[in-house]
Amino acid sequence: MITYETARKIGVDACIDKLGRDFVLKHRDTSSSAYGDRGDHAYCFVGVSDVPDEAMDDGLILTSDHKFPYVARCTVSYLDGQVNFLECVLPETAAR
Repeated sequence: MITYETARKIGVDACIDKLGRDFVLKHRDTSSSAYGDRGDHAYCFVGVSDVPDEAMDDGLILTSDHKFPYVARCTVSYLDGQVNFLECVLPETAAR
């Protein structure tokens, strides 16, 4: 068994790695992460935009209506730490 804190770290890291750590870091000013406890697993999300958004003049993305062109969503089991990706729109696959 793993804790929620461990599961969310595993999940966010897995999402960042799936999107490409260098890509996420390059666009960290127009990216966001979220996570939550879902009973037997943690839900994790990372969204990245590679286009500057003039509407984000304070540098924070706090609304759920922001559409990220690149996303990774996963769950992480508390039982064994297994990551299950739910959705991935990756920079290299979106260009195709």
